Amino acid sequence: MIIIRLNRQEFEYDIQSLVKAFFPKTEMKTVVSEADDAEAGDFIVDVRYTDAAIHLSLEEIGKKSLISSDKVDFADRTGTKNKLKQKLYQMLCEWTGKELPWGSLTGIRPAKIAVSMLEAGKNDDEIRQYMQDTYYTSAEKIDLSLEIGKRELKILAPIDYKNGYSLYIGIPFCPTTCAYCSFTSYPLAKFKKITEPYLEALLQEIDFAAKAYSDRTLNTVYIGGGTPTTLEAEQLERLLKAVCSKFDLSHMLEFTVEAGRPDSITREKLEVLKANGVTRISINPQTMNQKTLDIIGRKHTVEQIKEAFSMAREIGFDNINMDLIVGLPGETPDNVRYTLEEIKKMAPDSLTVHSLALKRAARLNIMKKDFSDYHYENDVDLMKMTENYAREMGLVPYYLYRQKNMEGNMENVGYSTVEKAGLYNILIMEEKQTILALGAGAISKFVNYDTGEIERVANVKNVEIYVSKIDEMIDRKRNYFHSINPLDSHGNSRVTEIDAEVDEDGLDADLAAAYELALTDAFHHGVKVSNLAYDLAKYMGYDDEFCANVALAGMVHDIGKMLLVPYLNTKAAIDTMNVKKIRYIRSHATLGYQILKEKEFAEEILQAVLHHHENFDGSGFPDNLIGEQIPESARILRICDVYTALTSDRTYRKSYGEETAIRLMIEEVKNFDLKMFIALQRLLHEDAGSAEIE
Repeated sequence: MIIIRLNRQEFEYDIQSLVKAFFPKTEMKTVVSEADDAEAGDFIVDVRYTDAAIHLSLEEIGKKSLISSDKVDFADRTGTKNKLKQKLYQMLCEWTGKELPWGSLTGIRPAKIAVSMLEAGKNDDEIRQYMQDTYYTSAEKIDLSLEIGKRELKILAPIDYKNGYSLYIGIPFCPTTCAYCSFTSYPLAKFKKITEPYLEALLQEIDFAAKAYSDRTLNTVYIGGGTPTTLEAEQLERLLKAVCSKFDLSHMLEFTVEAGRPDSITREKLEVLKANGVTRISINPQTMNQKTLDIIGRKHTVEQIKEAFSMAREIGFDNINMDLIVGLPGETPDNVRYTLEEIKKMAPDSLTVHSLALKRAARLNIMKKDFSDYHYENDVDLMKMTENYAREMGLVPYYLYRQKNMEGNMENVGYSTVEKAGLYNILIMEEKQTILALGAGAISKFVNYDTGEIERVANVKNVEIYVSKIDEMIDRKRNYFHSINPLDSHGNSRVTEIDAEVDEDGLDADLAAAYELALTDAFHHGVKVSNLAYDLAKYMGYDDEFCANVALAGMVHDIGKMLLVPYLNTKAAIDTMNVKKIRYIRSHATLGYQILKEKEFAEEILQAVLHHHENFDGSGFPDNLIGEQIPESARILRICDVYTALTSDRTYRKSYGEETAIRLMIEEVKNFDLKMFIALQRLLHEDAGSAEIE
């Protein structure tokens, strides 16, 4: 057991990620405490922050400690973070006797560093020096980043980011769920009955999206999943015809459909794809070793992979991608080499090589005991082997990304012939263009080209709820479109339906009435959150002082919204503040913190209020804290706030029942501390049980 001890919550995620990279198989626990001996373990990483310095030590039973101290300027958070990671990396290298190929770099888009510096006019030597000095990245990985960065810029040069966009459509069904998969997918055998209602709901969203973006240029279309070809040929035909008829495809540069699993591919389906203008498909074996396919739950044979690929070529597809995963359970270098030899014979136009990344929701992670007899192997040599084979096939690297918990601390690389690079893949990695995403679990990423900010608008992941709440999913986009730009390029209403759906009486209410309504809602919501937060903290064994503080924080967590009533609740505000409305809403946590700080509330309460919208995966606000960087009290409030909101009536919907609310939260479980979320479910279950007994 590795214990990471900190005296305050600063840069926790960065420390954890770096330590995990050196000790990927070892359990870790982070403890935040002022005491030097807060908790002991076999190996201890101790981080002490003072006003102007960071003190680091590595300790192990029976071994001498490594100690380091460095002066820092906490006002420069990026500089401080880099200095901390540099020193910790150096100490871990000395301790373990090994270096990491990507050095201290833990971000998921290394190529973006090269791209941004190339765009700023930096030359190769300056970029190499920066990545070496800042992250200790190996020469080989720097060269890879540079090669890909230059290729991406060349490929993207003709794209008009500001006036163009890409379209993603998600089909969340699969023949079976693979053991390594953490995406929300629904096995067809169990969910076949809902494919038709899902398609009908999706067609409604497609119709809305096409009208809303009729004045923009569509550059790429990507239909992914799941496995889109789990749909019947007739359903695929309807979907593709809707896309072709409703969107202007005259400027489209690429139309991709992930055929994916060979056991979902038929000649009829491939002919439907070809007839409707699809230019690029994926046929994804992951491995060409039958034993591995059986282990990971892919219910198809190696021969089916070859047959599907051959059939696609016969029908005329000249841009076929294949996905491989390195690090699958039980696979040796010889197994990987065999897969590459078989792929080489088929000669795909692009090859995407993934390093296995075990996410929390994957069966390989959840059911570790079932896979304990298998080893997982990936390293620099294996990734170099895949690169060499790709280059022998005439394929060059064109995009790159990394994920947490990747075997061997490696990366995912896309290779292609020069003219067959996957344009959508580059666009979504570089985040330079708006991605309009439709379907269950789809997350639209709207790029503001003036500020560089990216706004995300998500659909629910649960396919049944998506179908039943399709109007709500459409409204999320409608409201966003109207908030940023109510008129199209011709001066017409971008989404005309919005005017008919506004409650004019409510908008004309005076400010006093708006304040009264907001205060009443906030009070009732605050009471519910407070009670639930107290019960959850008590259930989890926190002391009385902590429980009292989290209860008080729950009562006042939305107090910042009181300052926003003039901007959010009146007709004048809605008419004039659309552009900034989302930003104002997001400011309420900071405003609440400032109000309570002036009243000298306890620091624990202040931190809970400030960070109650932080998500566990780092996607929240205001500070994008991640994991255990988020104060425990704020993590509790996040869960209780969401559950209370879901189980309460809103002006736009009735309350959800407990079971549905929990199901919705499971779909967004990345937002929550899993241990606390499980505790909430147990608490609710026990309360329900007690009520039944009474």
